[in-house]
Amino acid sequence: MSRAWLDCAVAVAGQALTICRHGSKALELRQIRYALSVAKERSFTRAGSRLNISQSAVSDQVALLEDEIGFALFRRTARGIEITERGRTFLYEAERVVGDVLSLSDTARRLRGAPSDTLTLGMGSGMAQIFMPRLFANLADLLPGVRLEILTAPSKSIFSDLHEERIDAGIAIESDPDRVPAGLVFSRLAEIDMVLIVHPRHRVARMRQPVNMARLAAEPIIMSELTVGYGQVVQSIFTDLGIRPNVLAVADNIETMKVIVQSGKGIAVVPRGCAQNEIALGVLKAMRIAPPRRVAFSLFRRRQPLTRRKEDYLAAVKEALAD
Repeated sequence: MSRAWLDCAVAVAGQALTICRHGSKALELRQIRYALSVAKERSFTRAGSRLNISQSAVSDQVALLEDEIGFALFRRTARGIEITERGRTFLYEAERVVGDVLSLSDTARRLRGAPSDTLTLGMGSGMAQIFMPRLFANLADLLPGVRLEILTAPSKSIFSDLHEERIDAGIAIESDPDRVPAGLVFSRLAEIDMVLIVHPRHRVARMRQPVNMARLAAEPIIMSELTVGYGQVVQSIFTDLGIRPNVLAVADNIETMKVIVQSGKGIAVVPRGCAQNEIALGVLKAMRIAPPRRVAFSLFRRRQPLTRRKEDYLAAVKEALAD
């Protein structure tokens, strides 16, 4: 493989797409990226903020792109920015082409002997006990030569990090669609029973039947995010029963919730798999609840494609994590 070929590959990946109209100059990758950002944000101002450039710069570059291709990509309405019919088709193909260009850049980097690829995963709190054994059981064969970066954060942060392209994918609780930013899609990985966790000496720890949650309304309960993820699920249990929980504390992660419950100062409702180690050690007791409730864990990602290699990595991760 010649050095000249590599230089050509890098130039193609980093500067321009060779898409011409009637012999005119090549469309610039930068302009297409700007247009895709406007389509995602439905706003020139928000696209500029996301790209860390001015709104006017985005508008100017999109205007140059529209002049080059010969039709408008967007129209302004009373409700904001809308994509034209031609623009929708063009941008759909543009996403695929940009993904191909990024893949070409990855290929050039590998051929130069650059460091291995990195896949960045976000993960909601408490999920490590459920999913990491599955992921690392055969990691070398699953993701050969890939370095994993795993970030733990609340569901809201996972969605924000995906939206801002700080992570490639994230594992989170399926939430009300209104709570999930536009442009994200998900694939279900598992459904797991929610259980009541209590100190082993708590009065309900001796019960053999599922615990009626209506009878625990006065018990101090430790909650997580109240409007998304675990918190939304637990809130819905009490809402369906027509009662208001006695919230002692709100934590942004399950590890903190478990430690508080271990201290004997409250109870909590969590997915069973999130407390398996503590249950096995005898520092927490898990009780079935009535009415029963399950939660769905899913792999969230952006709708727009990643590089071909990262798409392959995500497919492998999904297969390893799914029940």
